[in-house]
This record gives sequence, structure tokens and C-alpha cells, in this order.
Amino acid sequence: MAQELELGVGALETLSVPGTGRVVGVYSKAAYLRLPAGLIALTSFDVASGPGHARSEVPLDRLRVDDKVVVTRSLLQAGPVLLDLGGAPVWRGPVPTAAGLDSGRRLALELLEKAPASALDHKVVESATPLLKQGDISRCAARLGGVGSGLTPAGDDFLAGILLTANIRWGEAAAPKLIDSAAKVETNDIARMFLHWAARGQSIEPVHRFLMSATEGDAEGGAEALRDLLGFGQSSGADVALGLKLGLDLIP
Repeated sequence: MAQELELGVGALETLSVPGTGRVVGVYSKAAYLRLPAGLIALTSFDVASGPGHARSEVPLDRLRVDDKVVVTRSLLQAGPVLLDLGGAPVWRGPVPTAAGLDSGRRLALELLEKAPASALDHKVVESATPLLKQGDISRCAARLGGVGSGLTPAGDDFLAGILLTANIRWGEAAAPKLIDSAAKVETNDIARMFLHWAARGQSIEPVHRFLMSATEGDAEGGAEALRDLLGFGQSSGADVALGLKLGLDLIP
């Protein structure tokens, strides 16, 4: 049986600051809550675990945009929805070491080669390629951020895969620079939340399962994780997959 509530590591961090906020978006499987410490996504359990996700069984159709949100040390109330935060399990995506990622790089690239095309214009991808080869993530982020339509634009999803790969390959010492690059992207707040956590080495669950499977030489597990990733959003999964592919292939 599903847990009543699961918090991503980012949602836990955001909910640790008490205060009031409001509901800023309601969709079929997620509602976005703006809180004093940032944004979280209250989702159903059929949405993959993610750093900014608070997964729950509550019916999201009870929420409305501009509903008041209150966070205390132990409770989250959004409109008529009340959730007990105490004892909620916390999800954090497992991350391979840089050496592990290098060892699984060939398998990961072989699997990613079979992924469907990204929604991102190929000219945009081509313009980012030399920047990735130089390791210039800041200029790459400025080039890709906010490009495309959708709740999370294709350019942002592509960039998320790049930021995550850079975080793993370069280590925690590079995280502040990556976070700064993500923060400067001209995009919507929902996309910026995912970019922030990608820069800190966290993405949605299928991404982590894919990378860990590649690191362990598990082609079948990697293929299954990639299929799950490609089912994420209208084209978001394919856009993230392209970011992972070029990040693994080009980032020095």
C-alpha cells in the first residue's frame, strides 16, 4: 500500500521553513505550492518521485489556484487539504560517483542513442554543443533557458540533464557555480525549481535509476528506466535524455 505522504529531499527542505503561501498551479497530477522557502509540487503517487515532489493520496481536484497554504513544523494545509508531515519518508535519488559514471558511460550512451528525438530545435542543440565541449555551463544555461513552450520548456529539460551530469562529473565543489547558472535562467518558476535541484545532483527517479543501472552494467534495468523517463510529460523525458546524452558525451 502506498504511503500517505513521501517527501523529496527538496520538498523536505522547503517545508522545514514554517509560514504561509498559496497554490499557484493545479493540474491533473500535480499542484504547485509557493511557500516562504520556495516551490514544491504536491503530486499523486503515479507521478515519479522527485526532489521537489510531495507525493500523496489526496485528491488534487480539491485544490484551487490562490488557495492559502500554511506550513508548520508538523503540518501542511493547502486549502481544504491537510497533511501530517511527521514521519513522512524522504526520497533522495542515488547518485553514482564520477568514476562510476565514467565506467557506465559507454552503456548509457548506447541506450540513449535509441531514445526518440527531443522537441528542442536542432539548431539550438547545435549552438550549445561547443559550449559543452568547453565546459561553459553558464553560457550554455543562458542559451537554453526558457527555450520552447510548455510547463517546463524543452530547453530547460535539456539543460536539467546537462546540469545533473556536470554535478556528478565535477563533484560537489562545482555545485555553487551550477546552482548560480540555474538561478539566472530566464524561465518560469516551476522549471527553475527542477533546474535548481538538477544543479544539486537531484532529478526525477527514472533518471537516477537509469544512471545507476548504467554504472552497474545493467543494460536491461537501464533500458527500463529510460522507457519510464521517456514517458515523463509530453516531451520532457526525451529532452532530459538528450541533456544526459550530450552531457555524458561532451562535458570535459
